[in-house]
Amino acid sequence: MSEATRPSDAAVARVRAVVMPRLAAALGVGEALVTDDLELATLGLSSLEVMEMVYDAEDELDIVVDEDSLADVTNIGELMVALATDVRL
Repeated sequence: MSEATRPSDAAVARVRAVVMPRLAAALGVGEALVTDDLELATLGLSSLEVMEMVYDAEDELDIVVDEDSLADVTNIGELMVALATDVRL
């Protein structure tokens, strides 16, 4: 993602505030243990569980995420940025 299309830090923070508590709860860990470098494949969450979190974020943030934009997402940080791309501040 180029710097021109990268979402603002505020948009990423807004997504993080919505998604991180849900991820931590789904994993049964504290939010401090859910870091940007965690690989989604190693978390033990099904693709359905990840998509449910995406849908929850869409509802709460009033965004529509292009699911194709999630195809190359491999870790938590990339997921936050992909979701934040459509956030309006």
